[in-house]
Amino acid sequence: MSNCEVCLEYRCIKQLTVCLSRLCVTISVFVLQASATSSPGPAALGSQVHAAAVNGDRSALLKLITAEPSLQDREDQFGRTPLMYCVLADRLDCAEILLKAGASVNKTDHSQRSALHLAAQKGNVRFLKLLLSRRANWLQKDLEEMTPLHLATRHPSPKALALLLKHIGPGEVDTQDKNKQTALHWSAFYNRPEHVRLLIKHDSNIGIPDSEGKIPLHWAAHSQEASATQTVRCILKEAAPTESLLNWQDYEGRTPLHFSVADGNEAVVEVLTSYEGCNVTAYDNLFRTPLHWAALLGHARIVHLLLERNTSGTIPSDSQGATPLHYGAQSNNAETVGVFLSHPSVKDEPDLEGRTAFMWAAGKGSDDVICTMLALTPHIDINMADKYGGTALHAASLSGHVSTVKLLLERGAMVDSLDVMKHTPLFRACEMGHRDVILTLIKGSARVDLVDVDGHTALHWAALGGNAEVCQILMENGISPNVQDQAGRTPLQCAAYGGYITCMAVLMETNADPNIQDKEGRTALHWSCNNGYLDAVKLLLGYNAFPNHMEHTEERYTPLDYALLGGHSEVTQFMLEHGALSIAAIQDIAAASIQAVYKGYTVRKAFRERKQLLMRHEQLRKDAANVTIAHSQIPFKTNVHTGRIALSCTLCLAFGLKDFHQSIHGPTNVHTFKENSPCLLPGLWLFMWCVSDKCKPRLYIQPLFLCLGNEGKNSEGEKLCSKSLWPLQRNGGFLW
Repeated sequence: MSNCEVCLEYRCIKQLTVCLSRLCVTISVFVLQASATSSPGPAALGSQVHAAAVNGDRSALLKLITAEPSLQDREDQFGRTPLMYCVLADRLDCAEILLKAGASVNKTDHSQRSALHLAAQKGNVRFLKLLLSRRANWLQKDLEEMTPLHLATRHPSPKALALLLKHIGPGEVDTQDKNKQTALHWSAFYNRPEHVRLLIKHDSNIGIPDSEGKIPLHWAAHSQEASATQTVRCILKEAAPTESLLNWQDYEGRTPLHFSVADGNEAVVEVLTSYEGCNVTAYDNLFRTPLHWAALLGHARIVHLLLERNTSGTIPSDSQGATPLHYGAQSNNAETVGVFLSHPSVKDEPDLEGRTAFMWAAGKGSDDVICTMLALTPHIDINMADKYGGTALHAASLSGHVSTVKLLLERGAMVDSLDVMKHTPLFRACEMGHRDVILTLIKGSARVDLVDVDGHTALHWAALGGNAEVCQILMENGISPNVQDQAGRTPLQCAAYGGYITCMAVLMETNADPNIQDKEGRTALHWSCNNGYLDAVKLLLGYNAFPNHMEHTEERYTPLDYALLGGHSEVTQFMLEHGALSIAAIQDIAAASIQAVYKGYTVRKAFRERKQLLMRHEQLRKDAANVTIAHSQIPFKTNVHTGRIALSCTLCLAFGLKDFHQSIHGPTNVHTFKENSPCLLPGLWLFMWCVSDKCKPRLYIQPLFLCLGNEGKNSEGEKLCSKSLWPLQRNGGFLW
């Protein structure tokens, strides 16, 4: 809200407060008149005495207060006494009866106003005289801290004010209310020149600021009435019009001239600027001069007046470098802009951002101003760029003003002009979703295949804004839905980042791939999970988005990880139901697979290394089987052979275990077998060889059992193994 709008609103509120106060008084009187016929009782008696005062029924009033003296100060629901209603209804005779009976003259209602307040507000001189003669306290303040002197300024007649001033002591004329306003402030506000003259004559200070820093001259200038000039002249005539008084600034930096310009009161502006010390280029706290305000509000005549009274010869600019011409241009005040451009001191200077008034007009869609400026300044550069490379067409496209875009294109604006980010006007329109502007630009031969400095296309910007219809238009004009920027991101990922499901659906219906990963490995599902967009997640999975894509970063996060990190419980639950895995779960699965592969590799490697040994062992097993058959054919009943080396165990001889064989079977070199039982020693030797070679014993258990045969774990064979392998069992080197 602008400063001038605030001032107008404040003035309206004050006037509304006065009207409501008068309305409440009228309603109170009506209620009392209606209650005069109510049934008798304590409450009814109170209403009756108030009604008698309002109706001027002296006999009834006297009868009631004589029978019940307390009724003379009885309060109603508003806290008002019968004396107050006598003032409101102008019943002077009834008031005299009440005062003679001892009614309190200074009693107040719920708003802390006494009968004297009401008499002063009504401008009733007779009541004022009566109440003041009864020593009514004129300094008494209501809830707004206003005295009867403040309220007397509301009445057009100055008689009540003059009467009160006679009873005021030195220094009391400038008593301030809650807003630090004196009676002089209120007289200026209500545009009462006679009241102002009386107060200044009684030494009221014209330089006292209120709670907003305004002096009475501010309030006198802040009026739309033609008669306000009298009040302004009265203040300036009665007091020496010094330069400090004319240019007094409130706490917002606004002078009386600012307020008169804001109200569009040309007569007051004429009066103020007629004084030599009036500064027409005074800045407020926003660095705006009265000329800025006049241009903004379209007061062309005041603009002309201020330009003529501007003796400095320069056009001021605000804190952003904007001149009054900028303000007039953005408000589409063609007449005001014409006044500016017709003045020799005015030029279309750029602001601090390099934007001219012509660009401001384009950004606000001020077509009338654009036509006026093109007519009055034929050599204007329609393609002039600001410090960021933006032109008037960029500004109009960004704001969505179709008629302005058409007007600029007709006047020769470049449709594909690039700013510093390599954005064309089409980019700006796509970002904001201005469909009609986009169609107008495309019809004007705008290229849709251009990219900006980050590799973004117009489709990327449309998707970032969630503009589904714009996306459809761009794809119909040849942009691929899977085009990637320099970071590898697609329009679908841009739409997923904002959770724009309609835009996402349009893109995927046109074959946008939901599984494309950017350079960091993120997919559209990553972005939707990260921001907790459940509907977008459902849509992506419905279009067969893979739920377990991993980033290419060190963390290798999946979409589920993003949902977990963001605390999006509903998204997390939905992802889990559709087979999503976190990076921790994927790592566990991968570790198990790697271990299985490694174990298989180890077994195959060991087999290759021991292949020849195992083949030799297999051959020895076959030879042992043949020896067993030979033993069974010896014609001895006990199946015993005596120990000549040649008749010893062939396997023991084959392995060179002669000495070890004899240490087990004794010096007779005789051992007894059951039928078909081979000697245990070759298999035992093979096992011990494997242990000594640091092989894993369990890999060679099966060859050992093949050597031992089916009888190796019972009878003599078992005892022999236990005896032979006991040292290995003890040392923990044998695993049966």
